[in-house]
Amino acid sequence: MRITGSLVQAQGERWIDPFLSANRGAIERLGLHPEVHTDRGLHMLLRPTGRIGAVPLVAPASRRVVAGVLVTPRFRWSALGEVLSAVGFSVAPTLDGGTLVPGSAREVPSWLIAGPVIRRLEDFLSRRRATFVPRREVRASPRGRVDWGEWATRKVPTGQWTSLPCEFSDLADDPDLMAAVRWTLARLADDLQPFATIGVGRNLTERVRAMQADVGTGLQRRPAFALERVLEPYVANALEAMGWVADERGLGGARALDGLAWDLEVSAVWEAWVRAFAGLLAPQLGLRPPGLGEARRPLRWQGSVASMGALAPDVGLLGGERVVWLDAKYKAHLSLLARHGWAGVSEAVRDAHRADLH
Repeated sequence: MRITGSLVQAQGERWIDPFLSANRGAIERLGLHPEVHTDRGLHMLLRPTGRIGAVPLVAPASRRVVAGVLVTPRFRWSALGEVLSAVGFSVAPTLDGGTLVPGSAREVPSWLIAGPVIRRLEDFLSRRRATFVPRREVRASPRGRVDWGEWATRKVPTGQWTSLPCEFSDLADDPDLMAAVRWTLARLADDLQPFATIGVGRNLTERVRAMQADVGTGLQRRPAFALERVLEPYVANALEAMGWVADERGLGGARALDGLAWDLEVSAVWEAWVRAFAGLLAPQLGLRPPGLGEARRPLRWQGSVASMGALAPDVGLLGGERVVWLDAKYKAHLSLLARHGWAGVSEAVRDAHRADLH
């Protein structure tokens, strides 16, 4: 991405250092590599590395958002969605509910942000606790406080002698919280509708439907909660996620232009997929994935020089007479070679390519 002084509302030729200082957090978050150039005017190039995501850029003087950076995956969004779906969104983007990134919501598919929201709601529903909720009910036997005035004036004259209007506290889910959850799930189902035919959209839609069946039918209300009063982290996480949906912050579609800041280490996604693949492959080969600590293998050094004491590959497959180790790699080498050829890539890429075992 090419950055000029006019783009970030900077004056003169001494804007580089103030710009880097003002945007250091955003640049480091995406692992962007800044390069300063003077050909055809002073400008900066921000080159992506191993992270995808979206971050806002601020003007060095006013610190107001003036632009945004969006780094997309090398492969299609749908391909990334298939991988995330295969690992159950166990690796999810890190979201930031603060400053929005201009225009990013139109570029990022809604399922990418919906995945972490759904995961937070699933965690909340699996750990939610019942609380005492005031209830009013007409019962045949007294419970709690009986409204004898209503019984005498409305029930007795109509012959309903055993219909007692009672008020009492009962253990149940917080009705306001459940109303917010139902509203959020309905909105998520609507936002995921355009992706219902692809794997990731179908997977997330099924999880939304399962949660809707869990909470049941009832009142729906737009979420509006104060997070500073919440003590349990899993509740706070769910409320924050519902707030993102309620504020239409970065769920894509036609509702919003600006999106949430987010980042994702794609190599972590790739490693999670390799682990999932190995788990499916192991029983077909008569092998099993290693248990906790089994993947770490000590190294025995001879001589005066020694370094690391053990190897810890990403994935292992163990058997009675065979051990297979897998180490996941996520690099652009083959993609770069296909595009530019061996002579067209840098020496650094060639050296890194030679260092890998293929």
